[in-house]
Amino acid sequence: MAKLPRPEIGWLGELAVDQALVVGSGGRLIPWIPLVDAHGVDRAYCWDGVGAPSFAQIKTSGFADEEGRHRWELRVGSFAPYGQFSVVLALIDPKSNQVGDVFWRLDSTVVRRLARREYDGALRTEVYRLDASPTHDDRLAPYRCTRSTLWRGFAPAARLRPTAISQLPVLRIDQGGVYEFAMFTELLRGNHKDLLLFRPAFDIKGRDLLVQLVNSPHAIFVQIKGTAVYRGNDLIRFHVRRNTFVPAEDFWFAFHFWDQRQAAFFPECWLVPSRELALRTAHQRDSAYLTVDARLDSSSDRWSDCRYPIHDQADVLRGALHGLRAAA
Repeated sequence: MAKLPRPEIGWLGELAVDQALVVGSGGRLIPWIPLVDAHGVDRAYCWDGVGAPSFAQIKTSGFADEEGRHRWELRVGSFAPYGQFSVVLALIDPKSNQVGDVFWRLDSTVVRRLARREYDGALRTEVYRLDASPTHDDRLAPYRCTRSTLWRGFAPAARLRPTAISQLPVLRIDQGGVYEFAMFTELLRGNHKDLLLFRPAFDIKGRDLLVQLVNSPHAIFVQIKGTAVYRGNDLIRFHVRRNTFVPAEDFWFAFHFWDQRQAAFFPECWLVPSRELALRTAHQRDSAYLTVDARLDSSSDRWSDCRYPIHDQADVLRGALHGLRAAA
């Protein structure tokens, strides 16, 4: 079989890790994929799709020396250790192009101690070089695991695991996708290279976006809701499924309105922390949905304190992320 280029090898490694974690955890670890390839993060993983995210850089080696040791390189300039950030090392057989059964998971904070820092002439940059054997008792042996046990390194302690949600929503891609991509665009526009955006690998749990404060474990989940329907003169209504609603400090809602009369998005949106949403809807008794009624006229809108220009969405979430960091 022909030798694969490096990008394809890396992609296979990422898919292999996704598969190992989803299958090994019984579907409880949910992969999140970055919208842009930046900051040395290839994936985020969340327990039940709502737990605190763990971030990962995934490196796949298709090279083995005469002693059977494999080698991986991490660019010094794009690698920053922090909590909840791991490096996952995988092996790929260059003959079959298959990812093997052996993996390593290293906390990012130990990489500098275990690696050799060298200058790579081909890459023209300094790298951290890691090497290990899939069988020998070497420096990386304590971090070695198999495909079936890799998930354990990403699972929270039993006492921290949230209750699984029994029913999962179905995405109406033709409607929901419009609002999601509109928000993605605004967040990318307002990014100062300090935010990294992730989409879930598959649509469950009612969380559409994960926003990480770069080089930190701090992140916020966002459920994005949209409507194009007027009720009365200026009232618009949003529904939130109760079976996807788990209030948390790191969970927000974004509500957007598509004005069919103007054929454009309303210039403001509503960004609401989930705990605030829970507080303001505590009196509602519908067993299936929470209802958010907003008004386009800000003077009569009970959600006006959560209302922002759509171009300011990145700033609002940035401020919330810095609030999480300050509270940590």
